[in-house]
Amino acid sequence: MDVALRLALTTHVVARRADDASSSAHTADVPRLALALSGGLDSMVLLDALAHWVQMRREAGQPVAPPLAIHVHHGLSEHADDWLVACERESRLRGFAFEAHRVDVPRDARQGIEGAARAARYEALAASCRARGVDWLLSAHHANDQAETVLLQMLRGAGLPGVAAMAMEGALPTVGSGAGETPHARLLRPLLDVSRETMHAYAKARSLSWVDDPSNEDRHYLRNALRHDVMPAIARHVPAYRETLARFARHAAQAQSLLDQLAQLDFEMAQVVRESPAAGDERLQRSRLQALDASRLANLLRYWTARRGLPTPPEARLDEWVRQIRDAQAEASLELPHGDAVLRLYRDTLQWTAVYESADPDDVASDVTLRWSGEREWRLPAWNGRVVFTPVTNDEDAEASVDERVLRARVLVAKARAGGERWREHAEGHSRSLKHWYQSRGIAAWLRNVPIVWQGEAILFVPRLGIDGAAQREAGDMRWQMAWHDDV
Repeated sequence: MDVALRLALTTHVVARRADDASSSAHTADVPRLALALSGGLDSMVLLDALAHWVQMRREAGQPVAPPLAIHVHHGLSEHADDWLVACERESRLRGFAFEAHRVDVPRDARQGIEGAARAARYEALAASCRARGVDWLLSAHHANDQAETVLLQMLRGAGLPGVAAMAMEGALPTVGSGAGETPHARLLRPLLDVSRETMHAYAKARSLSWVDDPSNEDRHYLRNALRHDVMPAIARHVPAYRETLARFARHAAQAQSLLDQLAQLDFEMAQVVRESPAAGDERLQRSRLQALDASRLANLLRYWTARRGLPTPPEARLDEWVRQIRDAQAEASLELPHGDAVLRLYRDTLQWTAVYESADPDDVASDVTLRWSGEREWRLPAWNGRVVFTPVTNDEDAEASVDERVLRARVLVAKARAGGERWREHAEGHSRSLKHWYQSRGIAAWLRNVPIVWQGEAILFVPRLGIDGAAQREAGDMRWQMAWHDDV
């Protein structure tokens, strides 16, 4: 058993990924390993096995960076302080660096206390890995965990992505404030094919100590009920159930991979290619999707949602999206809210946007002034955005810019739209209403709640349109461009 565990670590951490780790600028030839240490049986076994692996490499004269043990203190148990002490003691005894993070877990979180604790845990682990330059974060998930996860996800109706369960290695989840960042560390589960019974025998043989969490006995949690009531009954009739469910999970992962490849092809077929698109600005042409049947369109929408980092929509919501998108008239507009985003159909184009608030005629934002003296950005929180000033560095960019002397001459005033404002594109052009320009340029209604920048009685700049033609007339050596950036 000792050999099997150490062999698993050696195979997956070193033999398969040493080349990748050696090319990392963060680690300079030697991969940095860390493990998530809860103090329970599973993680203590992993701690001990990893310590043996480190010792073997050093005895063989092979370089190895000192591993790091990371403990997350959730504060949900009266024994949490004792668990932290035990984790630090066992880590130090084996020569590991040790780091503990205290997190606050909201007890009324929408995803439940288990989900909230998991999110807080991974956020803390990811932050520690980024700060310490960790290449691989090891987790002690094992074969029993895998089987329980597969069955749990099936009972929850999670679909193929859910029942594909856990992979031996993969990306470190990004949640909370870490979302949107790309962690350097990868997540590794080297014991995923080792049973809990084998790990328990290993711990006994090695005289390991570990902590027991009383909440693991609480059958109000579905996972605990499966572990204590359901799995033993299954094992009596199907002794090889762990291997069977793991094989099913692998097949589900393969099937999901094929569906993702199909969705990627459909995405590329329908994608609207734009010149200089903003980061993350992906758009699909609805008319190109009309040839897809309902299930294939649903697969594409599910894929696109995941691509945007949004939660998987419930089946009923997804079915409603498919129906509305397929049945909408040619010039129809749709708003399909989902989490903190909205899937919108406008002028035959589908796109994800933030949840923009509509302008309330009874709640007009106050004027904001700026005496410009070279600022690169002007934040306007009342409109959830900012004006960005960029110096013109060549003649090609001089078009639609304003001379620095104009910017400095008079105070800039950001005002809410009052209606009737007019704007011109070029100095010699005719002024037309903002409504005309918004419609002619296809700027959707939800993007029009923006401030107008004035100088005295003249408009200087309109977000999403640009600098007014009259302000472009003044010639000078130093010119600036102005652009609007959303903060939502």
